[in-house]
Amino acid sequence: MSKSSKKLYTQTFQTAFLAPKYWGIWLGIGLLRLLSLMPFRWKFPIGKWLGKVLYTLSAKRRRLAQANLTLCFPEKSAIEIQSLLKQHFESLGIALMEMTMVWWGDHKKNHQNAFERGLVTFIGEDNLKQAQNAGKGVLILAPHFTTLEVTGLFVSFLTNYHAVYRPHDNPLMDYLIAKGRSIKFSNGEHVEPVSNANTRQMLKVLRSGQSMTFLPDQRYRAKGHVKVPFFGVETMSNPATSKIAKMTDCAVVPTFTRRLENGQYEVEFLPALENFPSGDDYEDTLRLHHLYETEIRKNPSQYLWVHNRWNLKNT
Repeated sequence: MSKSSKKLYTQTFQTAFLAPKYWGIWLGIGLLRLLSLMPFRWKFPIGKWLGKVLYTLSAKRRRLAQANLTLCFPEKSAIEIQSLLKQHFESLGIALMEMTMVWWGDHKKNHQNAFERGLVTFIGEDNLKQAQNAGKGVLILAPHFTTLEVTGLFVSFLTNYHAVYRPHDNPLMDYLIAKGRSIKFSNGEHVEPVSNANTRQMLKVLRSGQSMTFLPDQRYRAKGHVKVPFFGVETMSNPATSKIAKMTDCAVVPTFTRRLENGQYEVEFLPALENFPSGDDYEDTLRLHHLYETEIRKNPSQYLWVHNRWNLKNT
């Protein structure tokens, strides 16, 4: 059995999950479930408070995020970096509250007329529709912003799709994440997320003309990685977007979700990439990095800076 296949945990409940070693996880999930019952108008304030707690308790992640921000924004002063760092942790806290909305929100029982529908404005929706109407599969490219959880929810209001996710190393967490992100669409179809280790299923989805979300921008150290500048710094990157597009002839639609100050959201679908893939994985990945950088500079606090994207040492 390969290393990747070992992470293909079952997405059904196991009695082993009741063992004492999992009680801490169940306690945390229970607390999140309670938070999910809070009125929506409280979610942002509570999330910001949770973010401040994370900022205080997570020294290692705080140092990593600060190092990443300093690396990517050399033009900013130490005071500006510190302010952005605190905003980022508030964004992480809000992301926890968003997770409760995605896992237990109104859409789970009433997807057609879910309360969450009224929270989002779509920009460039026609770009997604045109790509789908071409009769090919569509890869909805969504980089790792802290709005990751709600991105999938909001896209589900427009179209049926399959979500790709990285299996968690803990089997209970893997089960909970898969269950939380599963969607029963308005037409009654129930779709479970697809493991990024299950390449065969991913290709099958796209070759059949369906849509699939994909998160391509984290560090990739496995065989086949390419070193491509990201914010001007060479970093190990995953050329999978190019390879998948080549193997399936799918359209690639970059998608960005933004959390707004008024408690609302907007999701923007860019036009499907032309002449993609080009046949050069390096140039394709560089092109994608430029798209991500442009969006990150517009909305820096909401990118996932606590991930060691640039393989920084001593953080």
